[in-house]
Amino acid sequence: MPEPTKVDDTPATIVCPSCEREVPGDAAHCPYCCGDDGRRGAIKRGAFVGAVFGLLTGGLLAALWSSIVGPEQANGEVVVAMTLACATCGALLGAMRNRKE
Repeated sequence: MPEPTKVDDTPATIVCPSCEREVPGDAAHCPYCCGDDGRRGAIKRGAFVGAVFGLLTGGLLAALWSSIVGPEQANGEVVVAMTLACATCGALLGAMRNRKE
C-alpha cells in the first residue's frame, strides 16, 4: 500500500466561481462573497432556504384557506399576499437563524 504524499502544490490564488475574483488558494470561502468569517454567505443561504420553505408553506396555507372559504370567495390578491408573506417570513427567519450560529 503506497504511503500518502503531502501535496504542497496549492495555487497561490484561485478564481471564485460566484464573483469571479481572485482569492487566496488556501481560503475556505471567498472573502468577497461570504465576508471575512463566512457569515455573509451563511446568511444568504439561510434566507434562500427559508424563502423556499416559506413559499411552500404559503402555498399550502393558501390552498387550505381557499378550500375552506370556497373557490369563488378566494380571490387571487389574498392568495398571492398570503404566499408572499409566508416567503418573506421564512427568509427573515432563515437569515436570523443562520446569523446566530
